[in-house]
Amino acid sequence: SSAFRTQVLEPFKVLDVGSVVTIAAAMMKSSSSMHRLALALSLGSLGKCTAGAESLKTEIVLAHHAEDLSWVSQYTGRKNTDITIYSKAVEVPQIAGARSMPLPNVGRESHSFLHHIVHNYNKLADWTVFSQAVAPSWGYLIGNSDNGHLNDKVSFEDYLRPFPNGRDSKFVMTASSEFPSGAQASRLGIVKQGLPQEGSDLCPQQGADGWTDWWFTP
Repeated sequence: SSAFRTQVLEPFKVLDVGSVVTIAAAMMKSSSSMHRLALALSLGSLGKCTAGAESLKTEIVLAHHAEDLSWVSQYTGRKNTDITIYSKAVEVPQIAGARSMPLPNVGRESHSFLHHIVHNYNKLADWTVFSQAVAPSWGYLIGNSDNGHLNDKVSFEDYLRPFPNGRDSKFVMTASSEFPSGAQASRLGIVKQGLPQEGSDLCPQQGADGWTDWWFTP
């Protein structure tokens, strides 16, 4: 509705483009609009598809600004999978097998994701994966625009599997913030590979020891 767009989308216009944190999501259709929104900005846990999940419709939604999109071709032409690219570039890239749409350069990736939800609310795919348009790969290091934002032992393919172990979302926590200070910490698996206890669980198996110190304090 217009009221929803005003209350939810308009505030994002004050934000800058160019994200430092990945927000990827796997979301199912639900009768609850708030449930949809909560899952639409989430990361999730690894699991196997439920019976019949391969017949469900999956959509990959990418928030693009200036990223190289050559990696997208490996996902075009997949059975029951659509790709939508919301681009805030001056020239909107065209990728064979994907749909590209221009958006104003405001609101970062959150604006792009919410735009998709609001404008496709009654025709959302059974399983929607939201991601920034940088090529998915391991790691997050400050100042590196090529960060793929995936936790160790987690792949982009994992997010494309509908309803893992019967769950309605896929979520792997990789960042933590403390408010009102705004201090931030990272999961160890996103800054270092090969840790024996790291994996694709929702939270680190080692609890608080699975996180870095607060590396940013305003």
